[in-house]
Amino acid sequence: MNDPTQHQPRKRRTSRYQRAQDRRESQRRADQRFYNSIFGVIGACVLVVLGLAMIASSGNAPTISGNAENLTQRTFLRLTGLEIGGLIVVGIIGVFMWRRIKKR
Repeated sequence: MNDPTQHQPRKRRTSRYQRAQDRRESQRRADQRFYNSIFGVIGACVLVVLGLAMIASSGNAPTISGNAENLTQRTFLRLTGLEIGGLIVVGIIGVFMWRRIKKR
């Protein structure tokens, strides 16, 4: 059965074309994971904003007291702390997207 005179078929080396296709597919999967995570963060932020807007627009919104009061006071450029935090999140996401696009 295992006769040394019989040669086993040689494994073919992967072609350059196939390696390039594999690299492209791997990059596409990595990009898709990246975009899924970014849009997941964006979706979570939108849900938080919509929830806060729904609570604020209802007639019986809770009063803000203590440390949370600082988040709703107008500060830098007449923006609240929540607005500044949102801009920071958008800026961070923008930097990640820009870096990802520039790597290509």
